[in-house]
Amino acid sequence: MFEHIFNNIQNSGIGSFLGKQNHLLGAIAELLHIAGLILLLASLLVTGLRLMGWGLVSLSVADLAKSTSRFIWLGLALLVISGLILFVPAANIYYPNKIFWFKFQVLLLALVAHFTLYQYVTRSKQVHLWVARIAALIILGLWFSVAFAGRFVGFF
Repeated sequence: MFEHIFNNIQNSGIGSFLGKQNHLLGAIAELLHIAGLILLLASLLVTGLRLMGWGLVSLSVADLAKSTSRFIWLGLALLVISGLILFVPAANIYYPNKIFWFKFQVLLLALVAHFTLYQYVTRSKQVHLWVARIAALIILGLWFSVAFAGRFVGFF
């Protein structure tokens, strides 16, 4: 269904340009992708542990979420930019990959959960402890699933 779109992406001007670049660009993109993932996951992990009542209990959840939000955004920006640099010149390789599609389905769920559930529990004045714990487990589970799926895309 989307095969022609993936073909057009790979054969576009930017796809051709990126595909002709030195492999050093790909290596730098990989490093930036990993750095973005670390920024995102570490920030979410710190906040998630606080939501579960297991760390940094001297800080309010709202203050911690506010402090980590710039790292989350920076991590997401690095992931998007580097992910596009990696994806565009090789789009046809990703199209038949089931793990790639799983990753993007989980990514969509993680983004929805982040912009709804995560925002709710980190901005609310009073959230029941069990609601906060379940929200943290859902959010961390989704984002770490995205990371693990991304790691295994190249093996399938």
